[in-house]
Amino acid sequence: MKLSPERRYEIENALYLGHHNHRCSYLPDRMASLLYLDGSLDAATYRELLDEGYRRTGSGLYRPDCAGCQECRVLRIPLASFSMTDSQRRVWKKGQRVFTYSLQKPEFDPKKLRLYRRYLLYQHRTYESDLDEQGYREFFVSSFLGANTKELVLLHNGRPVGLSIIDIVEDVLSSVYFFFDPDVARYSPGVYSMLLEMHLAREMGLAYHYPGYYIEGCPAMNYKARFGPAEILSGEAFTPVPGR
Repeated sequence: MKLSPERRYEIENALYLGHHNHRCSYLPDRMASLLYLDGSLDAATYRELLDEGYRRTGSGLYRPDCAGCQECRVLRIPLASFSMTDSQRRVWKKGQRVFTYSLQKPEFDPKKLRLYRRYLLYQHRTYESDLDEQGYREFFVSSFLGANTKELVLLHNGRPVGLSIIDIVEDVLSSVYFFFDPDVARYSPGVYSMLLEMHLAREMGLAYHYPGYYIEGCPAMNYKARFGPAEILSGEAFTPVPGR
């Protein structure tokens, strides 16, 4: 249920940290502005803020606050009605054969940092050399949700080859970030991890999977609508996303 404007103002006024302005990573012809809040809140309040466009990052949270642009939209997948496409089913069956997984408390390991750097080089052609142990802990380990934040590790022949950070928030599994070893790219680990997250969420009795922002004009973000039937927040209500 959407927050009232008064309740949203109260939360933002109490927890406001500032804005960060930069060139948009998803629509590079535009400038972006992110509004940051301190994460001094409980899971129930964060659940409300998810439907206001907020996402968690470490021990804080943020939402887009871009003048003249509302392309970052909240998308969710109702788990009761989700069904795989033929291609997703093939990825799922193959992944079930080649991957195992562990679900655990997030923790730092130098191997995970090396895996993340390899992923950045492969997927984004960049290398965040300044992300040291402290930076990794702040981004991937720290969370204001405590035990509600989990680390889902994909294993191939007993070796970690993918890592997803997820939050369990009331009736929602919210996906925060996923990275993987380029050596297993042929198995579509990104698709498989999302299918696995939804499978686990169903087993937990949750109602929705929140995969992050949907941006219609950005292929790196609009693929999420292929998992469905999906719903997108339009005004005060969620409405079906047409097609898959």
